[in-house]
Amino acid sequence: MKVGKQLKRRRTELQMSQREVAELTDLSVGFLSQLENDQVSPSLNSLERLAGALRTPIYEFLSSDERDPVVRASQRPTHALGSTDVRVELLTNFPNWQMLPFSRVLAVGEKYEAVRIERAREEWMYVVAGAMEIQLTDHEPYELRVGDSIHFPSSRLETVDSVGDEPLELICMMTPPA
Repeated sequence: MKVGKQLKRRRTELQMSQREVAELTDLSVGFLSQLENDQVSPSLNSLERLAGALRTPIYEFLSSDERDPVVRASQRPTHALGSTDVRVELLTNFPNWQMLPFSRVLAVGEKYEAVRIERAREEWMYVVAGAMEIQLTDHEPYELRVGDSIHFPSSRLETVDSVGDEPLELICMMTPPA
């Protein structure tokens, strides 16, 4: 597998030296140089350590994915949220990357009961239309209106209620994806 260009590009983006990456991964500078020049192929174990050090999902290095980075409003893919039957519109063509941006609409009066998604650690929500009441564990409910946002640990989400006179439209971000 040829991953040299991708590894070097990401290392350069992070302004890291090969020595810094070597120290984080217990790989030699010489081996990293050979990898970046596609003279050798890494084992999956080495690639996993490199992905961690470069804060990049291993998927990005294993894929020769050439999907369009643009998602047109009329062509948004839908996706189940975890193992639930809740469908969301994805705002990305890359649902397996580190973050998952999606859009969700709740009807007036609709209430979403949180389902614990094992992998999710953080969530962020932005109210585009309507109003919501969001209940986090061990806190009074928050009421958010158009333009408000909230960022919280996924494990604390209890409920999201559409409390306005119009449907609640949210832009959400989850990391890592469910």
